[in-house]
Amino acid sequence: MKKSSGFGSLSSIGEVQPSNKINNPKTAFITATLSMSWQLAIVVLVPIIGGYELDQHLKTSPYLTILGFALAITGTVLILKNMLFELNQSQVKTPKAKK
Repeated sequence: MKKSSGFGSLSSIGEVQPSNKINNPKTAFITATLSMSWQLAIVVLVPIIGGYELDQHLKTSPYLTILGFALAITGTVLILKNMLFELNQSQVKTPKAKK
């Protein structure tokens, strides 16, 4: 599914493809930062809160909370790696301005 907007196109969940309209590096950085911020919020909060709530329900404290924390760390590393890869790829495709 591709949804096009002025900032980029959404090709799948959480994957923002740079649009040809973004030639300003500052705009590209802000777009990438906003995209990454909501992804990180979800990846960190859901496993930790879910683990805590399951621990309370199953009375297995703190094991599932620790597991949720480990999942949050893993997810954070994967999101940062993916975002850096996408930003590097967009810089390679963007022609450098001549002075």
